[in-house]
Amino acid sequence: MKKQNSLSILFDFAAEKKSNLIASLIIAVVGVLAGTIPYYSTAQLLNGFYNHSVTANFILIWGLVGIGGYIVKILLSTISTIISHVATFEILKNIRIRLTHKMERIPMGIMLDKASGSYKMLVIETVQKIEKPLAHMVPEMAANTFTPIVIVVILFVIDWRMALGAIATIPIGFIVTMGQMIGYKEKSSRYFKANADMNDAIIEYVNGIEVIKAFNQGTSSFSKFSRACTYYRDTTLDWWKNCWMFSAAGLSLVSATLLVTLPLGAYLFMNGEITFASFLTCAILSMGISSPILATMSYAESFSNVFQALKQIDDFLNEKDLVRPTEETKLNGNVFEFKNVSFGYKEKLVLKDISFKTVESGVTAIVGPSGSGKSTIAKLMAGFWDVSQGEILLGGTPLTKIPFKQQMDKISYVAQDNYLFNCSIKENIRMGRPTATDEEIYEAAKSAGCHEFITKLENGYNTLVGDAGGKLSGGERQRITIARAILKNADIIILDEATAYADPENEAEIQKALEKLVKDKVLIIIAHRLSTIKNAQNILVIDDGKLSCQGTHDMLMQNSPLYKNMWEKHIAATEK
Repeated sequence: MKKQNSLSILFDFAAEKKSNLIASLIIAVVGVLAGTIPYYSTAQLLNGFYNHSVTANFILIWGLVGIGGYIVKILLSTISTIISHVATFEILKNIRIRLTHKMERIPMGIMLDKASGSYKMLVIETVQKIEKPLAHMVPEMAANTFTPIVIVVILFVIDWRMALGAIATIPIGFIVTMGQMIGYKEKSSRYFKANADMNDAIIEYVNGIEVIKAFNQGTSSFSKFSRACTYYRDTTLDWWKNCWMFSAAGLSLVSATLLVTLPLGAYLFMNGEITFASFLTCAILSMGISSPILATMSYAESFSNVFQALKQIDDFLNEKDLVRPTEETKLNGNVFEFKNVSFGYKEKLVLKDISFKTVESGVTAIVGPSGSGKSTIAKLMAGFWDVSQGEILLGGTPLTKIPFKQQMDKISYVAQDNYLFNCSIKENIRMGRPTATDEEIYEAAKSAGCHEFITKLENGYNTLVGDAGGKLSGGERQRITIARAILKNADIIILDEATAYADPENEAEIQKALEKLVKDKVLIIIAHRLSTIKNAQNILVIDDGKLSCQGTHDMLMQNSPLYKNMWEKHIAATEK
């Protein structure tokens, strides 16, 4: 998406419902014209009383005219608001869909660089800030802008001096009000940052409450949350203190139309330069100028918030996509090949000039010290990022030339902390293959070693797992995600320390199931326990982002001091 200014972005989002918004605008303007009728009818009635020409029919006619104009105004305003709201909520829905689709296309590194609370805030709260300008400002601001213009035109027709007197205080009020914009950019940026920090602190505190209680960290964790709330309060108050004096003085001046109109009109009437009817009509009409202007000015803060929101949305939509073709390409097998691959997060290089091939129809294991880059290799295979240098091939074809859907159909990726959705166990497993039968789901669960514990639950496979699988243990969640991968029956299975939470008995069952699956498939394991990959056809030893050594277990025990040391430590730990 090309960079645009805030108004262009707003119009771009609104374009899909342009006809609805234009209809709302036209109806609102007609309603404004109807809204001037009560002022005129009131002036006619008062003038009649002054001239002693009032009759019952006179009062009835002008009374009905005024009431009728008011009813038409309310009716048209309601219709306009309904149309604009229906269109706006459809637009907001589509913006949220665009944002979530964008999340699917950008590198995971960008997603992981920010706290999850910021994405929740972007999709829900930031998008919601656009509701007011589209649903209210478009029809209501048009009406509130058009109303004083119509009134001022009528005043000029009656007497140009009274017209100028009616609007004399308004520009002064505007100038005073602009004083609140001093330091606006800096203060608004601080406010939005404080708001985002508070959101992140709340989510972190709620999500980590179990750990906080377990390790008696309530005081320190609450202090962090409290500091975020206090900073948000102080930032908001600081911004408001800068604004309220200018705002109050400016709004008072804008609404003071009678301050000039009454003495000026009295002077002109006493000197015989205008009639009493003209004086009275001008005074009453001038009272209708300030109200719509004040309503328009009340949107000033909303506009500034909206422009900030639009900038955040546009910045996210302009993040660089992981570009992939759309048409499928022919792959020669299921082997991954890394050619001189280097990769880094921001300025930190994680992988350094790595080259290797996975085995065809067998197990390739990746081991190494914590932080050596093992999981990064798995995520690069799954297409979460593009490499910084070098090239990754799948079936002889660079990943950058393989459509995402084709790549994802080929791969089942299971991470250590795979996510479960807040639905039943059966539905979570079925996500691996939506067309699978219940029997196929049960078989996948048996293969993953989770059928037994599932059947012991009160509602069995219909048990709701809770938010992010929170009602299950880490090992139970892990086995369900493995069952999901088994059900998918993809050609390539990547297990990123996926058995880390499994107890030895269940891990053995999972290994047996995977050994059956590996026939005619590629299995890539990021090993947590070295005993699980002892029989792998090829083991890659990663150290500090580099490929230290590769080979079978026996070969590495002879040729890799690092692997031998890791193995001996693993055996010593299991024997305790």
